[in-house]
Amino acid sequence: MLFCGKPMNSSDTEQRAKIFAALSDPTRLRIVELLAEKGELSSSEIAHQLEISLALLCHHIKVLVEAGLVQTRKEGQTKYSSLNRELMMACFTSFTQ
Repeated sequence: MLFCGKPMNSSDTEQRAKIFAALSDPTRLRIVELLAEKGELSSSEIAHQLEISLALLCHHIKVLVEAGLVQTRKEGQTKYSSLNRELMMACFTSFTQ
């Protein structure tokens, strides 16, 4: 089985476990779906669309970043999040190979 174009090892298995653990929470799954649909969004836009507090969103974004699923960047006082599509594709296509 391949992961990111190379044979899988135990480190890859641990990475995929982190990914699936992060996606096991309904709110985090909704964040990923929203970013997949809309592209890069600010924290306030995500919180508004999901009707959650910024504090709760920050917790969920942190988990998604640690799993490698989401990337963030800061512009002034605004934090933007985007989906790491390359990692998502590598993770899920490895099951079909």
